[in-house]
Amino acid sequence: MSKVAPELVLNADQLPDTTDIPKIEPTPSKPLPKPLADFKQYVESKFCYHAKPVENAELISVEPKMAFQCHMKILIEARKLRTEVTPYRWHTETVLGSRTLGRFFEETELRGEAIGHIWNDYQVDLPSTEKSKQTLALVESISYLRCSRCRGKCIVSCTHCSSGLVASGTKLCSYCKGAGKVTCSRCKGLGGFRHTPTLTVKWHTQYSTWFYQNSFLHVKRIRKGQRTQVWSVKHEPWSKQSSIENVVQSIQEETPDIPLKENIIKDYYEKQLNPVKTKNNAMRRLECSIERMNFEEVRYKMGENYQNKKDPTLESTFRFCQYPGPEGKTVIYENDYPLNCCGCFGEKAACYSSCCTIL
Repeated sequence: MSKVAPELVLNADQLPDTTDIPKIEPTPSKPLPKPLADFKQYVESKFCYHAKPVENAELISVEPKMAFQCHMKILIEARKLRTEVTPYRWHTETVLGSRTLGRFFEETELRGEAIGHIWNDYQVDLPSTEKSKQTLALVESISYLRCSRCRGKCIVSCTHCSSGLVASGTKLCSYCKGAGKVTCSRCKGLGGFRHTPTLTVKWHTQYSTWFYQNSFLHVKRIRKGQRTQVWSVKHEPWSKQSSIENVVQSIQEETPDIPLKENIIKDYYEKQLNPVKTKNNAMRRLECSIERMNFEEVRYKMGENYQNKKDPTLESTFRFCQYPGPEGKTVIYENDYPLNCCGCFGEKAACYSSCCTIL
């Protein structure tokens, strides 16, 4: 028969206190690099963006980039010849004491000097403003013509009566008061006309602004960004035959991936010269300036689950541009963030939409 061990009774007061479980401190998350921290703050400020995945983003590179704004102004001159005709007092000399004979033998047209070539024979000073107008009276070429209706007599027969009488010769004509003659309405009773040629010269400025860069920064951001002028030139006189190639040779900016000189030459011909090349006008003054804007292009990843739908060639890589703004704040521009739409409904509803890109 086996021996039964006595029952051991434990006193709860004598048991050690094992209820205190040591606290395990959570592993602090790795802080984001400053470009991604700024980008996270930017994403969180957008209403429809979903910012949670940015916390796990991986910085790939930060590359310095450049953008150039080229502004060109060309003063265009147009000329037009007009003739202003006004009634003028015609004087007829007498021949053998008779003005009738004088009108028979006189010249009906007194010509002035021949009008010269409107572009080559008349020099006009260029205005200092970008838009102006000037009218020149070519007084040496003024001509005078005798009225062909009254032949310089200043009066013509009344067409409403016969010798001043109407109603079968029993009533005076109310138009000529019985005189049978009325003032010539064509020359206003002066007998002739003065033909004054006028040369109207108009100037207007043709503007062009071009943008060149080695990144994807939107032109509106370049317009508003902080730029530094690196080159400017003014040529007066200037013409359609002038060489833009010689002008751009003084540009000192050399950026291998931004062919600045070639781009300006190409845009000058396409946007400035070709549209006016066959028109009856002239180029008179050229002004051109170049401003540079420095910024950075940041590339990052958010994991293989997020693909770049804006540019599929980048696969899971995304990018944004950053540059200093007012009061030293960093300004960010992006157009490919994968969760820029419906993020306010949560991560599952968030998606990419090109319509939601904020300029």
